[in-house]
Amino acid sequence: MKRVIERIYIVVLTLIVGAQAAVGYLVAPTLFEVIADRSHAGSIAGVIFERMGWISLGGYLLLLGLRLKMDHSGLNPARWPSRIIVIALGLTALGHGVIRPWIVTVRTSIQQAGGFEGCDPVMRAQFGMLHGASSLLFLVVFILGLSLVLRLMHDNS
Repeated sequence: MKRVIERIYIVVLTLIVGAQAAVGYLVAPTLFEVIADRSHAGSIAGVIFERMGWISLGGYLLLLGLRLKMDHSGLNPARWPSRIIVIALGLTALGHGVIRPWIVTVRTSIQQAGGFEGCDPVMRAQFGMLHGASSLLFLVVFILGLSLVLRLMHDNS
């Protein structure tokens, strides 16, 4: 049973980190490269990041449960991976539950004001700040997940 838990943990972790890499650093930039209308590209990216947020939240919750089971079973007594998972989960929740809805609200206000060209510069600046904070959180969560993958690779070599 211990090996099954460990294998599920490895699969879930690599799927989450791989999905984050694909969405954040391949799909989103490609959308803005291929779609001429930046607003339309942003709308599509927003939907994709919303789904990625839910996947990440569920995945990190599952990882935390598996990790705690592994920690208590003696399979891998190191506690730092659980802490990293809790931090990644918290940052994901912050990005998905607070920053993303705020971005949507500001973006809606900008659209109602006639788009980025016709809106208040303060709104544009707020959108940029929120987008930057969201991007930074996404990067930090990705690096945390990647550090767990690298640790697994080191432990299994």
